[in-house]
Amino acid sequence: MGLCKHARHFRNLPSLTFGHLFRAGQLGNNLEMASATTYELQSGTILAIAPGRVRFIEHQGQRILFINYSHCDAAMLKAVAEEGHRVITREQANSVLTLNDVTGSAFDKESVALLQAKVAGNAPYVLRAAVVGINGLQRLIYEGVQAFSRRRIPHFETRQEALRWLVQDLSHTKD
Repeated sequence: MGLCKHARHFRNLPSLTFGHLFRAGQLGNNLEMASATTYELQSGTILAIAPGRVRFIEHQGQRILFINYSHCDAAMLKAVAEEGHRVITREQANSVLTLNDVTGSAFDKESVALLQAKVAGNAPYVLRAAVVGINGLQRLIYEGVQAFSRRRIPHFETRQEALRWLVQDLSHTKD
């Protein structure tokens, strides 16, 4: 017995399960499932997920804000940027270390403009920032964000390289 024979049982489950992935239309006795590549999250879901993509981690005794933009569409990227800004601006000036992963992220004009504004707005709070995951056309966006915000944010090939750079020479400046 495959999933399709039991799909009708999953259809009415609460939204925290996979029941929300089924469409109303039926193909014979089987329900049609929405494609993962065309599925778009509702705005409420995006706002609920974004805070989980912004969290403090520790590396070599230093607190680093990891902002995970990886594989975000433009809407999720905007929500994560807003959440990152909210968290950063609650910290002391010139104290935050950030690691930003943009691997596989999609951008549109609106998300680039928001990202530029947030990166510029975060500047007074950020001691050091690093980026990983830049490929192809993302490099143009990366250069544009740096130019707009008047900040130099180095790009690294791996998270480990970025983490090493973020904490180098800080042991004597932080507790």
